[in-house]
Amino acid sequence: MSNLKRIREAAGLSQNKLAKAAGVSPRMIPKYESGEQDINKANAITIFKMAQVLNVRMEDLLEL
Repeated sequence: MSNLKRIREAAGLSQNKLAKAAGVSPRMIPKYESGEQDINKANAITIFKMAQVLNVRMEDLLEL
């Protein structure tokens, strides 16, 4: 399970709610969670916005 999915589920947010709150395309959240799109290569502002909504550090969302 991806860090993003684990953190999002722990926060009680759906993929759509996270996307809307972070201003991210709703299609991207499942792609990041499944690994279809590499979150480590995502735009920094995208990761920053998701981290703010989830109240975590940007590094927490990366797959290291």
